[in-house]
Amino acid sequence: MASSQMTLPLVGVVALLLWFFLPTTPRPDSPWSFALPCYSSIAQADFSGVDYGLWQHVPSFLQQGYWTLGLSALCAALAVYLMAELNNANVLLRVSSRMLSSMLAILLAFAILCHRLQPGSVVMVLSLLSFFPLFATYQMPHPMPTFVAYLLLSFASLIFPKLLWMVPAYWGLQIYLRAFSFRCLVASLLAILLPYWFYGGIAVITSSLPDLVAHARAVIDFQWYGYATLNRNDLLTFAFVLLLFLSGAIDFYLHSFLDKTRTRILHHVIIMHGLFVTLLQCLMPQYVSIFLPLLLVDAAILFGHFFTLTHTRFSHLYNLFLLALALLVVAAQYVKL
Repeated sequence: MASSQMTLPLVGVVALLLWFFLPTTPRPDSPWSFALPCYSSIAQADFSGVDYGLWQHVPSFLQQGYWTLGLSALCAALAVYLMAELNNANVLLRVSSRMLSSMLAILLAFAILCHRLQPGSVVMVLSLLSFFPLFATYQMPHPMPTFVAYLLLSFASLIFPKLLWMVPAYWGLQIYLRAFSFRCLVASLLAILLPYWFYGGIAVITSSLPDLVAHARAVIDFQWYGYATLNRNDLLTFAFVLLLFLSGAIDFYLHSFLDKTRTRILHHVIIMHGLFVTLLQCLMPQYVSIFLPLLLVDAAILFGHFFTLTHTRFSHLYNLFLLALALLVVAAQYVKL
């Protein structure tokens, strides 16, 4: 399964079927409009506040009915393709396999709260794109790929301003990659400011400076909502993805000596990225729709590595256990806890 070239096409078909044919709840206002399971907090989530930046200008009809299913599926398909290209460019597996992209496809299909066009879908794609120039800086502190990586991160922050908290994490990742210098620091700052320079100019022309100020305040406006106010099924999905992430990370640390040095370094970067995303989720649990897709990318890489290269009896039984648990997580998303 892991080495077959037919795995990704078959998984893509399965993910597509899950995406469009899992049971949904009809909206009362239109027989042609469908929502996600009614007990998921994401199904009723409102992304029109300042916490979601420019997303509040996205037309509402794109976030309803088959529009939201179709566009979210396109974002997922783009992420799966980018994962395949990321693996090809950086040889994240020491065998020829499409398991990383296949794992991301099936995880996105299982996470029903991703089956809606939302800020997290776009943030996931832009963050995955930022991995290409970030990994390209390995032992080569060039300003150009550094500029591109932070520019993509800055574009994502226009949709979710608090994503700028990832900037110090990216600096730390570049230091670990031995690819950070004063020129790279300047390039990263210029890349972060460039989209906001254009945004500020447009705000002046359109007399919408208060929106820009509110966007800037949203970066540092920290509010603790606690976990009691959140839907437990959404947190259950995040906990399952975190379990996959930790399983892959632990297995990689145990068997990392089998990989080349560059592969080990890149996987350590992915592990640190996932841990920082988990930390942000713990501090800001109300943004699970943003941080879950980000963690899905890291979990797909690490658990895909584990699934592809493990050959022990224990890992076989453990994977069967995780498969049963995944089906329970899907079923639980239709149950009001």
